[in-house]
Amino acid sequence: MISPKLYKSSRTYDFFMKFLGYESGIDRFLTGLKLDCADDCRILDVGCGTGLLGLHFLERYSQSSLQATDLEPNFLQATLDNATRRKIAHDRISVGVSNVSSPTQVTSLDGTLKTLSADSFDLICMGAVVGYADDTEHSVRELLHLVAPGGYLINIEMNESPTGKFVSHRYHYRNIPLQRMQQVVIDTGCEVSVSKLKLSHLPAKFTRTAIIARKPA
Repeated sequence: MISPKLYKSSRTYDFFMKFLGYESGIDRFLTGLKLDCADDCRILDVGCGTGLLGLHFLERYSQSSLQATDLEPNFLQATLDNATRRKIAHDRISVGVSNVSSPTQVTSLDGTLKTLSADSFDLICMGAVVGYADDTEHSVRELLHLVAPGGYLINIEMNESPTGKFVSHRYHYRNIPLQRMQQVVIDTGCEVSVSKLKLSHLPAKFTRTAIIARKPA
């Protein structure tokens, strides 16, 4: 099992995500999602890592824009580097440091602090990050507050299989039960669905499930 310490190195993290097939498996899952988003949608990638989720949707929606956030600045740079490799223009991307415990507060790399506005994103995506929040339920509510009417929050979350629980424990990831997370979404007035990953999405299927929330238009 990969050491949790390697998450501090964006290059090592990016290498293993590609080498182990997680990136391609998740990308195949995202490709199969049917979403009603405009081509110029506004995207927020929370805890972006090396940009797997956000860059997928930037390519999918050719006029879209991305705000990518992460606690580690080196991962923000890795996201920009991966955008370059994918030939995605950097003027479509904003990056900033943010703690998932306070997801509306973002500090740009030049030190400028900004507060993300309510209803400002058509699509918010994240993967196994809210379990690091001081208060997971609060963070989920804050993120849903940022979703525009008719928009989505897509959470590629750690599942509750033995493998998912083992990896969560290994990475000190302490999430609330997934059923409780769905109820939090419902309590905010959003629709919620759960989509399990399939064999075609291996190896991500072993540890991930997708919780998809949509705010009423």
